[in-house]
Amino acid sequence: MQKLLSRPLFGALLVSIISFIEYLQTMAPSVPFIDGGELATVCATLGIAHPTGYPIFCMLGYVFAHLPIAEHIIMRLNIMSALFVALGSGGIVFVVSELYLFWFNEKRKKVQPVKGKKISEKPLAVKVVDVITEEKRFESVAAGIFAGLAMGLSATWWDTSSSIEVYPIHCFMIPIVLTFLFRMLRLEKEKFGKNSFLFALALGLCFSNHLTTILLAPACLYMFFATFGFKKEAWVRIVKLVPAFLAGLLPYLYFPIRASQYPLMDWGHPDNLNSFLKHFSGGQYSVMMFTKIARKINWPYFWGKYPAEFTIVGLILVICGLYSLLSSSGRGKAHLLPFVILLFFGCLLWSMNYEIVDIDSYFLTAYLASAITATFGIIWLLRLLREKQKVNIAIATIIAAIIFGGIQVQQHYKEVDESGNYFVEDYTINMLKNLPKDAIIFTSSWDFWASGAFYYQLVENIRPDVFVVDVAMLRDRPWYFNHLKQRAPEIMKRLEPELGPFMVDLVKFDRGMPFDTMAISQNYRTFTEAFVSKNSDRPIFVSPEALIQRDPLFAPTYKPYAAGLAYRLFERDSIFDVPLPVIQWRDSHYRRRNYYTENSRWYQALPLADRAHYLIQHGQNEDAKKFLDLALRFEPDINANTESLQGRDLEAANHTTDHFIKMEEFRKSLGK
Repeated sequence: MQKLLSRPLFGALLVSIISFIEYLQTMAPSVPFIDGGELATVCATLGIAHPTGYPIFCMLGYVFAHLPIAEHIIMRLNIMSALFVALGSGGIVFVVSELYLFWFNEKRKKVQPVKGKKISEKPLAVKVVDVITEEKRFESVAAGIFAGLAMGLSATWWDTSSSIEVYPIHCFMIPIVLTFLFRMLRLEKEKFGKNSFLFALALGLCFSNHLTTILLAPACLYMFFATFGFKKEAWVRIVKLVPAFLAGLLPYLYFPIRASQYPLMDWGHPDNLNSFLKHFSGGQYSVMMFTKIARKINWPYFWGKYPAEFTIVGLILVICGLYSLLSSSGRGKAHLLPFVILLFFGCLLWSMNYEIVDIDSYFLTAYLASAITATFGIIWLLRLLREKQKVNIAIATIIAAIIFGGIQVQQHYKEVDESGNYFVEDYTINMLKNLPKDAIIFTSSWDFWASGAFYYQLVENIRPDVFVVDVAMLRDRPWYFNHLKQRAPEIMKRLEPELGPFMVDLVKFDRGMPFDTMAISQNYRTFTEAFVSKNSDRPIFVSPEALIQRDPLFAPTYKPYAAGLAYRLFERDSIFDVPLPVIQWRDSHYRRRNYYTENSRWYQALPLADRAHYLIQHGQNEDAKKFLDLALRFEPDINANTESLQGRDLEAANHTTDHFIKMEEFRKSLGK
């Protein structure tokens, strides 16, 4: 039995199974906020995702989207996320088992002086040997199980498993890369063997999923040069690694091949070298990198939430682990303490500079460094205990993993539980189903329902007659017009005279070429005016957030009027009937308050309340009450404690609380 327990594969399977079962309990049943709808549609239709494109994700997602493992495609893709994060948790067992066996060695205690004998002033390191006992192997697997569960049940890693995203495959790939790195450094110092090839290939494939793989560079380069030195042989080895690494990048050929076929989801249309490089490098997001406000926001945000990531117990173990690594020896000149520090800060110092809302997933590598360090912390504590009484390190480590895992579940379960989150689905369905036939709606609500509309219209075939236009992409994404032409060719054909002049400067802007600022602004205004006027045979709407943050150049001569869950555009004052919308709103098991939930509620309630005010002005109080009652269905738990919220979450919660309280008071003033 101990021989079986001494195999990392056993520990990896155990951790993966436990993690997967836990993840299924908290998995989202539907489309998540932000990019979920777009990514699900990309996977279902074999399209091209937003930069940096994520070709590995797109292709694997297509496979999972067509596996008969759930009724709806979105559930299949959410299961895919849970599976890959669970496998990543198991993969950590291999990494830590390798480190424990071959890279972590205690320094011997200073020998007490004996009269007449001279001793060394420096503590001696235990000699590294590759002949390891079964007991030591069992201990290494136990340490791996502890690390796998510690990471697998940490807040951000666990949250990553809840729904479709590109990061779950990243969670799966990183442990593979690190495992083959350490095996290459240990086993193939004098030759180029299979571990060297597999490391380079895995590294390339990891890059083919997400470019944040680069955050591994400081730690990996340190271990490489600490092992091989800066000799000629080291540089020759790097050259030998290049072909396998480039082979791992071959999935990027998916971009031009698929773009040439004009898929329905064709972000950036990377069919030539210029568009390929821009998409591959995430060029459109460069303005969000290394901004002053990013560091000002992200630095306190990270350290504010770090103690809770592994709970206070985990934080204590990290501190003990740092001491343990400081007190240990490495393998030759390669030492684990600089490795985990570089893994942590190599991730953190880069991510600090990225001005992005959903920044948490960019900290995953730093959290992995913390989980590894915490593992050596628990080992250090157990070895201290063994000095006072007999302790089986392996068994004690597994028991500690179970106890610590239980503490994490208790702390994080409610925080990461997405099993009742139908916000995007309900908002999207409410919007689409309550619009008139063949309606056009302009929106900038990507995070809340516009991304979800891709999935429900193009995959689930719900209200494909409604033409959803993202005004943010309309202004600065040339490729987006090909998508619009595919979706509604008859509408876009009417706009060719106005679209042509606008596209001339828009393409120049997109390629970084000189362009006429005045001309592009005027042509955009002319184009959007034509978009509305030339399609007046269709009912045209704008969603609430696009109205609140209305672009002054967007069809400025048209006035908005509250009409259900959106606002209808007219050129002049108009009177029209608005049926009471039929809505679905399943928030009873998801009462969380944050920026996304609060705005999803408010953006649906606002046009209903505005319609009620309009009806009251026209003496239709009874109908106004119905619209207000419907608006109040979106009311959050205004009595909930919001002290734990910060930043924009707190600002959004305070905003909706104030407005819903006023709405309640106004409704009461109208009587029953």
